[in-house]
Amino acid sequence: MVNPSAKQDPEALLAAKLASLPTKPGCYLFIDKAGAVVYVGKAKSLRSRVRSYFQESGSDARYFIPILRKIVADLETVVTATEKEAAVLENELVKQHKPRFNVKLRDDKDFLCLKLDTQKAWPMLETVRRPAPDKARYFGPYHSATSARRTLHLVNKHFQLRTCSDTEMASRRRPCLQYQIKRCLAPCVMDVDRELYTEMVRSVALFLEGRHDELTGELTTRMRDASRELEFERAAIYRDQLRAVEAVREAQRVVYVKDVDQDVVGIYREGTLVEVEVILVRRGRVADTLSFSLRNMELPDDEVLGGFLNEYYGVASTTIPDEVLVPVLPDGAEGVAEWLGDRRGRKVALFVPQRGPRVDLLKMASENAAHAFREKQRSSDDLEARLEELRERLRLPTLPRRIECCDISHLGGGDTVGSIVALLDGQPDKKRYRSFNVKSVADGDDYAAMYEVLSRRFRRGKAARQASPASTAESEAALGAEGAPESDVMEGVAESDMMESDPAESDALESDAMEGDVAEEDIGFATASDATPQTEGTQVSAAAERESAGSGGDVSRSAEAGGGEWDLPDLFVVDGGRGQLQVALSAARDLGLHGLPIVGLAKERETQTGEKLVDRVYLPGQKNGIPLRSTSSALFFLARARDEAHRFANHARKRLGKARRLRSAIEDIPGLGSAVRTALLRELGSMEGVRRATDAQILAVTGVTKRHLSALRKVIPSPESSQPDAPAEDTGDLSKARGLTR
Repeated sequence: MVNPSAKQDPEALLAAKLASLPTKPGCYLFIDKAGAVVYVGKAKSLRSRVRSYFQESGSDARYFIPILRKIVADLETVVTATEKEAAVLENELVKQHKPRFNVKLRDDKDFLCLKLDTQKAWPMLETVRRPAPDKARYFGPYHSATSARRTLHLVNKHFQLRTCSDTEMASRRRPCLQYQIKRCLAPCVMDVDRELYTEMVRSVALFLEGRHDELTGELTTRMRDASRELEFERAAIYRDQLRAVEAVREAQRVVYVKDVDQDVVGIYREGTLVEVEVILVRRGRVADTLSFSLRNMELPDDEVLGGFLNEYYGVASTTIPDEVLVPVLPDGAEGVAEWLGDRRGRKVALFVPQRGPRVDLLKMASENAAHAFREKQRSSDDLEARLEELRERLRLPTLPRRIECCDISHLGGGDTVGSIVALLDGQPDKKRYRSFNVKSVADGDDYAAMYEVLSRRFRRGKAARQASPASTAESEAALGAEGAPESDVMEGVAESDMMESDPAESDALESDAMEGDVAEEDIGFATASDATPQTEGTQVSAAAERESAGSGGDVSRSAEAGGGEWDLPDLFVVDGGRGQLQVALSAARDLGLHGLPIVGLAKERETQTGEKLVDRVYLPGQKNGIPLRSTSSALFFLARARDEAHRFANHARKRLGKARRLRSAIEDIPGLGSAVRTALLRELGSMEGVRRATDAQILAVTGVTKRHLSALRKVIPSPESSQPDAPAEDTGDLSKARGLTR
C-alpha cells in the first residue's frame, strides 16, 4: 500500500509504482505532468522493461532515456495473458492516445489501395483509401498515388475487367468506348462467358499478389488450349496478358531462389531522423520498395521497429508475407509474430537473419534506407537554396516557406469565384485551399472581385493572428494606442479542400468569412504601405464597404473556428500585373496589414511590335517588373502557385455553375425541408405545377402541413386570390361599351 505522503509526491508515487511492477507481459503508458500520454510500449516482462528506463546506466546510450526522465510524471500498466495480446493492445492504445514519441506513419486514408470485390456478379478493380471490413480483397497500400494508378491502368489495359460503377453498369444500354478498344468485355450489355470473366479476376489477383510465375504458367496453358480449340481471339487476349506479365518480371531483380514471400526491413538513422526501407520480395523477386521517413524519434532502434511494424501491418490492406526480416528484434517479438499470423491466417516468421542470402537481403535494405535518407536530405538542402534565391530576388524579410496565390475566374461575367491556394516548402498544402463565391460585385469587374476575396481572406488572417498567444502583447499595445476596435463582422464564404490524387472526393464547405472594420496593426515589414493608392483601389474599396453592410458576426468566434489554417503566409502572390497588385495592396492596407509581402506575377506575352516578354514579377512601389527566366528556381515556385490557383478557381467556378443550373426555385423558399420539396415536385410535376396548385391540392400532398403552405404562400401567392372577379369585369366592360355608344 502506498503511504499518504507518496500520494502527494509525484516522484515518490512513480518510485512506488516502479517497485510494484509485475513480471508478466503487458503494455505500459508514460504520462507527462499535464496528464497526456507521451509513449505507449509493450513488454514481455513489465518489471524489467519499464524499470530499465529509470535506472542509471553508463552503457545505456538510447536517445529516449534523458528526455523521458525529465517529462514523465506518472505511468500506467495493463497486464495481458500473452505477448500477442500485448501487441494487439499496444496497437489500439497508440491509435487511441496518439502519443508524441510513438512511431506514427501517415494515416491509412492517405494511402491508396486497390479493391477487388469478388462477391459482385461482375467484379471490378478500383482505388480506395479506407479499406472496409467486408469480404473484398485489398492490395496495397501503395506508397504513392501514381504507383497505384499505374498498376490500375496496367490491369485495365490487359485484363479487361469492367471499369464503370455499379450505377453506370445498371443504366447502360450499349457498350462504352472501353469495349470498342478491347479493354472491357462489356458485361453490362453483352452476353459474356462468366467462366472467362472469372479467369480474368483470378489472373488479376495473382498479378497483384506478385505470384507471376504461377500466373505465367496458367496463362500459357490457357493460350494453348484456346489455340487448339481454334478460339484465336481468346488466345490473343491471353498472349497480351502473358507479355504484360513478362515485361513486369523482367524489371524485377532475382534475389532469393525460394518459393516464399518476404518483407525485408532496413533502418538508417542520424540522431532523431530515421529512414525505414521495406523491400517486398515475392517468390524470390523484388516486387517493390517502400521508404518511410520518421522525424523526432528519440526511441531506440528496437522500439522504433516495434512501433513501425504495428503501424505498417495494422492497415487492413497490407499484405503480410511468410517471413519478415528485421535488423533487430523488438521487445515481445514472439507476440508480434503471433499477431501477424492471426491477421494473415497462417504462421509468420519474424527474425534477424544470421547467415546465407537472407543476410544479403537485409544488408541491401539497410543500404537502400541510407541512400533514401541521403537523397531526401539533398532534396531538402536544394529546397532551402531555391527558397533563399527567391527571397533574395524579391527582397523578402524571411524565407518564403508558405506561399499563397489568388486568382479570379468567371464565365462571361457570371459565376464569379475567387480561389486562394497555398504552397508549403514548394508543395501544395491543400488543407489551406479556399474558394470564395463573389456576391457584391458587378459582372466582369475583376478588380472589385479580387478586392472582395482578398479582404475576406486577410480579415480571417488578421483575426487568427490577434487570437494567437504570440501576438497577444503586440495586439494589446496596438489597442492601447488606438482604442478598442469596433465589433467586426462576418459573412459566408465557401471553403473547398480538394484532394488532387482523388477527384471523386467532394469539396467541404465552411460558412464564416469576415467583413467589417478591424483595428489596424503593423507587423514590421512595410511593403503594402509603399504603394500609392490608385483609383481602382478606391472604387473596389467602396464596393466592399457596400457589400459588408447588413452582415453580422464576431471575429473572435471565426478565429477560433479557423485556427492556424487562416494564418497569413510568408509571401502572397496575385495573378496579374500592376493593376492586380494595387488592388491587393489596397485590401491589405485597409486592414492595417502593412507588413504582408505581396507581389504580382504577370504571364509571358508578346507586345504589338512582336517583342516577347517573359514572366515578370511586380513589387510594390516599383514601376518595372523583374523578368524571370524559364529556368529560374524563383519562377518555379511562383508559377506553380499561379497555375494551381488558376486550376482551382476554374474547378470552383464549374462547381458553382453546375449547382446553379441544377438548382430549383423551390429550394429558395424558406421553411420547406428537402423531403417536402421533393414531395411537392413529385406530386405536382414541376415548379410551374406548384405555382398553379390550389391550397387544397398542396395540402393533399403527403407530408405537407398548413405550416408549409403558409411558408409557400409568402413567396408564391395562391392562384385563387390572384384571379380577378370575372362577372365584375364583364359588367364594367359592358358599361364602358354602352357609354362609348351613346
